Amino acid sequence: MDNADQTKVVIKNPDDLKLFLAKNYMNQIKNFFGNEKQAMKFLSSVMSAVQKMPKLLDCEPMSVINSFMTMAQLGLMPSDVSGEAFVLPYDSKKNGLVAQFQLGYQGLVTLFYRAGGQSVRAEIVREHDDFSYENGVIRHKIDIFKSNEDRGEPIGAYAIALVNGQEIAKAMNKKDILDMAKNFSKSFNSAYTPWKEINDPELWMWKKTVLKQLGKLMPKNETIFRAIAEDNQDGDLKKPVEGLVDSSNLKMGNFLKEKYEKDPQGEAPQADTAKGDSA
Repeated sequence: MDNADQTKVVIKNPDDLKLFLAKNYMNQIKNFFGNEKQAMKFLSSVMSAVQKMPKLLDCEPMSVINSFMTMAQLGLMPSDVSGEAFVLPYDSKKNGLVAQFQLGYQGLVTLFYRAGGQSVRAEIVREHDDFSYENGVIRHKIDIFKSNEDRGEPIGAYAIALVNGQEIAKAMNKKDILDMAKNFSKSFNSAYTPWKEINDPELWMWKKTVLKQLGKLMPKNETIFRAIAEDNQDGDLKKPVEGLVDSSNLKMGNFLKEKYEKDPQGEAPQADTAKGDSA
């Protein structure tokens, strides 16, 4: 489509979006997913995502279309159940409400397996855990019968992947994780941010951050690099619509849905100066 066509795009309901994607992008979507059945499943999932997040209909139309097409290009399904990827409305300083692609923790895991990973995992380290990291080798021993409170405050996170029979690992301390979040998360200072432990008690955002850093150590894989780059986009986007959070797993997806359902007509706040996207 050329720019002239894009300016005429009008999306009033989920059916409009599905029909527009089917008419203009169906061949691309089929190529991305490999067959028509998966392409149709994607379109149905797009409709479901917009029905659950109707604020997307107030966003600049092409930002919605481009965000879902980014998701399709990565071969991920929109879902607050699988936690693979999301499209969320953000307040833009210049252009009002715009939609943006958001990579979920489970989406990263999916891409790692597609890139040849035989196993992938990320874990939180707490102050009383028996943990060591030497020459890239991680040893983490915990008592599974201890509560998180007994294990102490979270002090860091790590991710390990087995690729082509070789284990690669990345560990980060709490300060470095949160410094990265402050620099790259648009929602870090929001009451609804998943960076607040009350919103994300299992610290999936910590795990996602360290897993993204591990992705840089993987054998060259353009899909993973592109997914991380898309997730890190900042542009002039400043703050998520109040009541919405950038999601990374099932728990956060449900939290997002519940918050929106309480105030479906809520006004978006004024843009602030937070930078970038989730780390």
